[in-house]
Amino acid sequence: MNTPMPTSSLALDLRKRLGWPLLVALLAAAAASAGLRYGLMESDLLHSLCAGGADDWRCLVRRVAPQLFMHERIGVLALAAGTLALLLRYAFVARLAVVAGAAGLVLYSADFAAVGLLAGLLVLLARAPASVNTA
Repeated sequence: MNTPMPTSSLALDLRKRLGWPLLVALLAAAAASAGLRYGLMESDLLHSLCAGGADDWRCLVRRVAPQLFMHERIGVLALAAGTLALLLRYAFVARLAVVAGAAGLVLYSADFAAVGLLAGLLVLLARAPASVNTA
């Protein structure tokens, strides 16, 4: 008989099964993407500065960064990595799908990125040893 796992131990179980490095990379990718989106791409102050012809590194990043999410490239990367991870069961490719999916969810590519992130998580959770907590 399977009993539901308490919510507090669900986070602990995910941490054990996925590992700290992936969780840190996931949070770092989401934070960096949010910083790129809200700090550089959608900043009205930076828009005024760059429109005035300033030659600043932030203006360069603002010009180049849309290539990540034009045509949903980061989402397609997450989806392709997730699909490849499902087919080949490579943990590295699954981790790439999870991290790219987290970035894509923030950077305007949620459709493909969500599927890639979930596919990567499925592969990683299927590969990880089951929790010993059966209470």
